[in-house]
Amino acid sequence: MEAKKLKKGHEGMLDGLAIPVLIIDNYGKITGFNEALLGILGVDSEKLKDRHIKDFEQLSPLWPSVLYAKSSSETVKDRIKLKDREYEILLKSNQWKFKNDIITITFYDISHFLNLEEQLLKRNKELMIINTLSTTFINSENISEVFKDLLEKVLMLTEFKIGMIMLRENTEFRIVAESGISKEFSKGARSGELDKLLWYVFDEGQPLYIAEEDELKTNPFFTREGIEFLVISPLVISDNIFGALLLASRKPISFDFDLASIVSLVANHSSLIIEKVKLFEEAQRLSITDALTGLYNVRYFYKSLQLEIERAKRYNDEFSLVIYDIDDFKAVNDTYGHQAGDDLLKEFADILCNFSRRSDIVARYGGEEFVMILPKTTKQSAHNLANRILERVRSHTFLQLKGYPLNITVSGGISCFPEDADNEKDLLYFADMALYKAKQDGKDRVVFYDKNIHAEVL
Repeated sequence: MEAKKLKKGHEGMLDGLAIPVLIIDNYGKITGFNEALLGILGVDSEKLKDRHIKDFEQLSPLWPSVLYAKSSSETVKDRIKLKDREYEILLKSNQWKFKNDIITITFYDISHFLNLEEQLLKRNKELMIINTLSTTFINSENISEVFKDLLEKVLMLTEFKIGMIMLRENTEFRIVAESGISKEFSKGARSGELDKLLWYVFDEGQPLYIAEEDELKTNPFFTREGIEFLVISPLVISDNIFGALLLASRKPISFDFDLASIVSLVANHSSLIIEKVKLFEEAQRLSITDALTGLYNVRYFYKSLQLEIERAKRYNDEFSLVIYDIDDFKAVNDTYGHQAGDDLLKEFADILCNFSRRSDIVARYGGEEFVMILPKTTKQSAHNLANRILERVRSHTFLQLKGYPLNITVSGGISCFPEDADNEKDLLYFADMALYKAKQDGKDRVVFYDKNIHAEVL
């Protein structure tokens, strides 16, 4: 009789509650529940009545908390997932008025709060990624280290162990940063082993390209490196693909939506950083470049001359300085106009570039004067080079494409460090004196400095 009253009492109390509630006795037998509980379990009342909580699959995970609640005067908390919803469970042991110990189990749907928490954590991670990558350009004093610094941060944020940043140069790709790869893989990538794959990825137009173990096994270049997972993200600026970020692992990776989002975010922000780097490099280039000829300007020449003197002193080395002046250039301007004069200067600049080495500094000194710094070059070697340039000038027809072919000559003066001088001022002065002597002797020639010039040109 008391048990029936107890059940009836439970039902009377629970029917009006919107929150799912379950009541069990001290032994775990279900003695009461409401419609809200049946709704979240997706069952009818007959399947719950008089069942033990351990015998009901969806509720059995709560049994350890039930045992703890029996011996505790405090409310016990647990968490359970039912279908696609998360619930926080509160278990409370109570003394019923009929002196039967019961445990009240209340179910609170916290799915919405967990979703908010997940979104906040995701947003915080995105902000952390953006903030971390943003420091790359700010903290890198040496522009050549920017890409290496950027890749290190990308690997840290994505937890990949292998990474490469490759920039597109016409139809080829140049590695500007790499980490975690062997020398053989790096050499292969630099010789074009990845080019075909990269062009395929670019042509597909997808933000991410994923290659997993089965696909990579068909490519010996990756199998030799032990790579079992690869993701490639094109680097894009203003809809133009200028490179790629490659991330790889020597272990299989489960690539889910979250990882895809992180890689996409990292690639997009890396593109912005690299764009800043390119703008910075372009600004640097323009600041040291003569706008007309594309050669170095006089400011960069002075700085380079100072550095070359310091280098030569440190290594007990020599170098030569050559100044060129186009003969009778004023007549060209007066006869054909200043535009023709500018075109002639550009053509002569191209000749100087064609005869220079990678280590040489070729600059426009001012007007129709040009200068070359030739590291590790004796005065005689510089004289031989200068004469070859003069021969090329004599044989070249200038302004032919402009419709008024013209032949010109050039004069040059040479000084040498440390044979003639050990400082910038004297080196320039002596090379200029040698140039003046070449002009005085009839132009179309190269003269190197010696002490007798002082008496001859004064």
